[in-house]
Amino acid sequence: MEFELVIDGRLDNVDLADGEHSIGRAPGNDIQLPVASVSKQHATLRVDDETVYVRDLGSTNGTDIDGAPVGQTETELPAHATVRFAGVPLWRKVSSVDSMATLLPENDVQPSTIFRPGDEVSDNARARIVEMLSGLFELVASEDDPENIEQAACNFVAEWIDADRVFLLEDEGEGTEIVVKKRWLRVEAPKEAREVVRMSSTIVRQVFEERSSVLVANTVNDPRFAAQQSVIHLDLKSAMAAPLFDNQRVRGILYVDCSRPAVQYGTEDVQVLTATANAVAVKLRTLTLEKEMRTAARIQRAMLPEEVQVPEGWELDAHLTMCRDVGGDLYHCLTRPNGRTMLVLGDVAGKGVPASLAMAATIVLIRSLNEIGITLEDMAPHLNSQLCESLAPEQFVTLFVGELDHETGTLTYFNAGHEPPRLLRAGTDDIELLDSTGRPIGLLPYGEFAVDSVEIGHGDVLSVFSDGIPEATRDGNDFLGDGPIDHAMREFRKAPLIEMRESILTAIQDFLTPSEASDDVTLMLLRRLG
Repeated sequence: MEFELVIDGRLDNVDLADGEHSIGRAPGNDIQLPVASVSKQHATLRVDDETVYVRDLGSTNGTDIDGAPVGQTETELPAHATVRFAGVPLWRKVSSVDSMATLLPENDVQPSTIFRPGDEVSDNARARIVEMLSGLFELVASEDDPENIEQAACNFVAEWIDADRVFLLEDEGEGTEIVVKKRWLRVEAPKEAREVVRMSSTIVRQVFEERSSVLVANTVNDPRFAAQQSVIHLDLKSAMAAPLFDNQRVRGILYVDCSRPAVQYGTEDVQVLTATANAVAVKLRTLTLEKEMRTAARIQRAMLPEEVQVPEGWELDAHLTMCRDVGGDLYHCLTRPNGRTMLVLGDVAGKGVPASLAMAATIVLIRSLNEIGITLEDMAPHLNSQLCESLAPEQFVTLFVGELDHETGTLTYFNAGHEPPRLLRAGTDDIELLDSTGRPIGLLPYGEFAVDSVEIGHGDVLSVFSDGIPEATRDGNDFLGDGPIDHAMREFRKAPLIEMRESILTAIQDFLTPSEASDDVTLMLLRRLG
């Protein structure tokens, strides 16, 4: 059975199996409560199917169920009751359905004060916001996971606003219902505080549609609210709600309320809550984007071959380093229906997510065209036609595609505006270039793409690469060039290709230090053995 426990305003989940469980301050208890008022061996809690029993063990500060003392004889804990161990509350966890934020009808609670975007912040609110900036900065700079940050946000609000309850409600995406993600509860809050958040539909609409924060003050004494369940049920005296606006959309609500008559929120409080909500929302959006980028990166890398198929009598090595989480470089090694090997390396104009989407579309198209056995002569026009329709006007793909005959060493290829691959002949320092045979794919909807061929002899080495190598630059004026590629091919012509690759990558790193690469780096090396 699942329970919820509040210690120092932090809500923890406790899962207890059938049987008796010890509760106390000392280590070794099934539920350890590190609170000075709790005795070392304070009480027991016994779970019997759907029934729960509590027994005090003669503790100093006692145990009670909704205020009624519990003795050393077992007392049943009702389903919706709260048991307190020297003031530390525990209750059964409500179902996930009850975590929904219930909206009341249209004739429900109306806001007393509305704080809209662009409204001037009072001097007192500004002073409080400045005072809490260091803590707020620490919160938004945290690299913790989203759930911990959401909880930290609730705790942070409770430090700066006198509240009985703080709720962070968020949707699961645009158009989905908001649910309670995290909450902070004052230990002295009434037992109903753990129940569903009953929120005014009028207020929620105000928050979501107008991005406005709302204040409902002095609700019990205001005759307008005399018959409204949302305030009577929890005996609320004052409540506030601020939008979690992440500069794109309202993704949720930061909600605060209090049932103590001495606490009445004012405009200053709602302005402080709004500032906190704005910062938290931007942080949550950043975390969402980071998660989406990590997912996109995994998907993109999954589209690349885990390992390249090396034809007998040949050595092949491929490498790709992205300068961001996702990018536009691509490579592949495919088996043709005729048994030959297709080598693919390309570079989408642009960077980041748009380039990665174009990269994915290019790979899918190449795979599909390869599976149906289309010739290289027809492949480039088909790719160009499809990508002209799919890509943004500013996008295009430079692409090298070669079909290797393992037996003869003939490489038939088209080079659509890509960096010319470099072929080092065995026994010499001569390097031949496989120049462009057509313009980039997707640049224009018309034109011809020629196919050429070259013989790769025994001991010859071919390097195919993206412009992230020769155009590596620190300042936009001085570029790395092709020299490191040519040097590595000559220096390591008989060494394993991985050594040749590492020499080139090291040269890039040494050239750029202390700067970082500003473009993806993709390299494919092919050697004919013998």
